[in-house]
Amino acid sequence: MKFAVLTTNPASFAYVAACLSAQGVTCVRFDDALALMRTGHTEAFALLMIDAQQFSTAARLLLTGRERNANMCRPTLVFGDFAGRHEMLGVFDAGIDDIISGHFTAEELCARVRRILRGAGKSTQVALDTQVVAGPYRLCRLTRTVTLHDEPIRLTAREFATAWLLFSSSGAFLSRQQIASAVWGTEASVAERSIEQHIYKLRKKLGFGPATGVELKTVYSRGYQLTVQPAGEQPQSLAPNVKLAA
Repeated sequence: MKFAVLTTNPASFAYVAACLSAQGVTCVRFDDALALMRTGHTEAFALLMIDAQQFSTAARLLLTGRERNANMCRPTLVFGDFAGRHEMLGVFDAGIDDIISGHFTAEELCARVRRILRGAGKSTQVALDTQVVAGPYRLCRLTRTVTLHDEPIRLTAREFATAWLLFSSSGAFLSRQQIASAVWGTEASVAERSIEQHIYKLRKKLGFGPATGVELKTVYSRGYQLTVQPAGEQPQSLAPNVKLAA
């Protein structure tokens, strides 16, 4: 599923993309409304996201495009900080589906997206899963719990958020910036030390390795990659010596 994101702010785009990447969503960035309109004629996007800082200048072009081209009539969400209250009110006057202002978490953004797409009759296409199963691990996003061989493992809120991002993106490389944006809501340079500490704790608490068939690799210059062996390739002895956190 692809979302079009209209913003000139690379950090804002990186944060939105990181929030949605674990949910099977690919975000495509556009710097201006004209570029978006040109691509919109030939490429389908499930949702259009517009940076609040650009809405006032982009609205007229986008609304005109909607009137002239049915392909531009897609669900729309405006996000970020508005210059003034009058601009926020103008969003709804323009027929936009929803807004999410100020700083927001990945959970909040996914909830808004789910609601918008459900209203557009696309709920069956939304990949905003609430559970992930990988080998002997099961993660539940609603309860923020992790089990290994049905035994619960205690994680802090940020440890779980980091684990969820890794497990739901298994096989993919996650950069420190993606993790920092999705979990800490900041730049990688600010959260780098915390990220390393959380990765270390997750390796210790979750007992990654051959016994579980799940590995968490540090890839130089790229970030982290969680890999899951196919069930038939896992060792017969799946009883790792995992010490549950007190």
